[in-house]
Amino acid sequence: LPLTIKRLTIEKANFGVEFVEALIQQVKRFKNLKHLMISKTYVRDEKKGIWNTLVRLVGGKKQKAGVRLAKVLATNTTIKTLELRRTDLIGSENVEQWGNSLLNNNTLTNLVLDMVDADIKENLKTKTKDRTLTLEIA
Repeated sequence: LPLTIKRLTIEKANFGVEFVEALIQQVKRFKNLKHLMISKTYVRDEKKGIWNTLVRLVGGKKQKAGVRLAKVLATNTTIKTLELRRTDLIGSENVEQWGNSLLNNNTLTNLVLDMVDADIKENLKTKTKDRTLTLEIA
């Protein structure tokens, strides 16, 4: 993918944690990406319907792919809109890490979460309410 694209939509890319990890690495390299949408893309084992146990060891701690994406976004300086639609990259097990990353991000202004529990959205809204740059969470 060209490093200068402005919008990237990933849809129905159920290729597992390896694909998501490759996507995260690519997001780190993009120079002008303003809008990232990940839709209908799951890390979990679709055949068994359970969370994929494949995790990456970073600093001796297990981190799921969603946490890795959140950490990349914490320091991203180009993405203004992030849409996570029907994906398991954010949930109750990593909402705290997502909240911290969103607090550290100084660019993101719109976060669209589709099929995410209302309590997770409220948690993120509460966590980011005093953020310098207003973040709309829908």
